[in-house]
Amino acid sequence: MIPALRNAFNAHFTKEKYEAFLHELHNVHIGQIDFRVAETPVFIPKDFKEKMLSACESIVDIIADPDFKKLTKNAIPENVKVPNENSHSHFIAFDFGICVNEDGEYEPQLIEMQGFPTLFAFEVLIPEISEKHFPVPADFSSYLGGYNKESYIQLLKEIIIGNQDPENVILLEIFPKKQKTRIDFYCTEDYIGIKMVCLTELIKEGKKIYY
Repeated sequence: MIPALRNAFNAHFTKEKYEAFLHELHNVHIGQIDFRVAETPVFIPKDFKEKMLSACESIVDIIADPDFKKLTKNAIPENVKVPNENSHSHFIAFDFGICVNEDGEYEPQLIEMQGFPTLFAFEVLIPEISEKHFPVPADFSSYLGGYNKESYIQLLKEIIIGNQDPENVILLEIFPKKQKTRIDFYCTEDYIGIKMVCLTELIKEGKKIYY
């Protein structure tokens, strides 16, 4: 999206560099990346970044509104509602399409949003390895809001673990090691310090649950 940066990256890109990047990435947890990894980052100009953040904030403002659950109480059938849920999701992942409007300007169009942290830990690993093989232009980062790797991981820990002992916090999934995005579970263990646990591995004794 920024022609000069796009051209500079393309000029220095080689198949050998890409394969070396993939080799290092796949060897962090061998056999656990089950999808294609993009050959290139996307260089987003500041005005487009602000458009995306503005769209996200507008949606989050509605979700975080105290009346949101009242407004959406009929959206989920009673027989599938989860008891004692939080007032709103701790994580939301937005998927945008990059479109061109009537004025010929780039603008984001929301495709979908998910209320769970898809690949939030894997996204720490990707730039760490990518930047060893493909230099990043000055003043560009994969982190938003002034965060860096350390502060981002700390924020994840504050949200996921809070004041709990990490051994009492788990990443619960049905057959996690068979999921398409299982690499993120391994990265979550690495960066956050909690264990992935399969639903079938839980042991219930009275009102207590063990793994």
